[in-house]
Amino acid sequence: MINVYNLVYTTVFLISALIAYFIVLNSNFERLFKQGKIVAIRIAQVILAIIIAYFITQAIMGLYNATQFTS
Repeated sequence: MINVYNLVYTTVFLISALIAYFIVLNSNFERLFKQGKIVAIRIAQVILAIIIAYFITQAIMGLYNATQFTS
């Protein structure tokens, strides 16, 4: 049986990671690196997107847990 909490967590994380990656991709983040460091820029963008997605997921799941009603 699938745990609903884990399913919600994974879904929220993947959606927020995708959104965060496109936001980082469209920012001027590459200005922080030297010219021609494409691999380093891409790795940093992915890592930053994962970190942002983690914080967003923790915030959303914190709200999810705070609004759980027990019967």
